[in-house]
Amino acid sequence: MTTAPNADSLDKVKDDFVRTVGDAEIRLPSLSYLKPGLIRRIRRMHDIDAMYTLIELTVTPQALAALDNMDQDEYHALLDEWRVHSGVGLGES
Repeated sequence: MTTAPNADSLDKVKDDFVRTVGDAEIRLPSLSYLKPGLIRRIRRMHDIDAMYTLIELTVTPQALAALDNMDQDEYHALLDEWRVHSGVGLGES
């Protein structure tokens, strides 16, 4: 017996977000399909702290250095692309 996937599982993007910055490959997990261990580590953090902790826990040292040296506008565009890739909205204020 098989069961049909529920609506929640259809909305989740499992694939990593991958971009090249300089010579470094940036590979970030989908924000809508984080592993339980990552969720546990960031669960009590505010959004900005959780985002930076997630980046620090998942990218290579070379990728982190490339991100640290990005132009601020390009960096924010990359973060927006990551959210869009993951199917995560920015929320309304």
